[in-house]
Amino acid sequence: MASERPPTNPMQRAVAPIARAGLRGAQGVARRLGLDRAAERGVDRALDSETAAKATEKLLKSDTANRVWDKVLESDEAQKLVERVAEAPEVRAAITSQGIGLVEDLRRGVRRAARRIDTVLENGARRVFRKPARERRPIFAGAFSRALALGIDAGVVYGSLLLVSAAIAALVNAFAKGDQHAGTVILALGFSAWSLIAVTYLVVFWSGAGRTLGMAFVAIRMLSEDGESVRPGQAFHRVVWLPIAALPLFLGFRGMLVQSERRGWPDRRAHTVVCYADPELDKGLV
Repeated sequence: MASERPPTNPMQRAVAPIARAGLRGAQGVARRLGLDRAAERGVDRALDSETAAKATEKLLKSDTANRVWDKVLESDEAQKLVERVAEAPEVRAAITSQGIGLVEDLRRGVRRAARRIDTVLENGARRVFRKPARERRPIFAGAFSRALALGIDAGVVYGSLLLVSAAIAALVNAFAKGDQHAGTVILALGFSAWSLIAVTYLVVFWSGAGRTLGMAFVAIRMLSEDGESVRPGQAFHRVVWLPIAALPLFLGFRGMLVQSERRGWPDRRAHTVVCYADPELDKGLV
């Protein structure tokens, strides 16, 4: 802070020390008497009073305040501030973490619900077939969890099929203009492509990772009977038995509801088991 210039007038030079001494003395007396604290409390009470609140509210609702806010919001500086805040790494990281957290909560809720439905379906089937109910949930995945995972995988494969079918239709239409059998050819090629994609998808994921994308979402895993990873031959054998088990009114999957290891024809023929694999929800299961 810049120092005050000394007074040039002789009278001022003589009076200035006395004035400063008097000011300091007055401040000291005020502190001793508590006048300064009383003044501060008075100001605080005035600011906290209902009158001050009404005055502030009236000021904020006035046309002048609204015009000032409009000018501030329309200014280039305000736009730059908003853009800078939106582009901040902290803001983007917070938005990303919120999105990931929402997906994780959804997945965890789906897993819990699927496991409860597995138990309900199995208890109902065991009553129908007069088998004793389980005392606790086993480690082996139930029918609903498997069906849900297979439904998700079907959506993935169907999405791939749409792209392949579009490419096949474009090629067939290009080389078979005016041919009445072009539609039949497209259907045959589309079904063949879908079958090939589905079989390849299941065999690769079952033998490579032990789970498909749908199984990963539901948190179930496929293993061999001996606890080892599924071999490609086993995976292909299981794919072949899936439609066979479904043909007689899905009776080939009855074992998933009533047998101790929850295995249907595809698992028994391929010597595989499907287990729950969520570290939190399935901890301690045997």
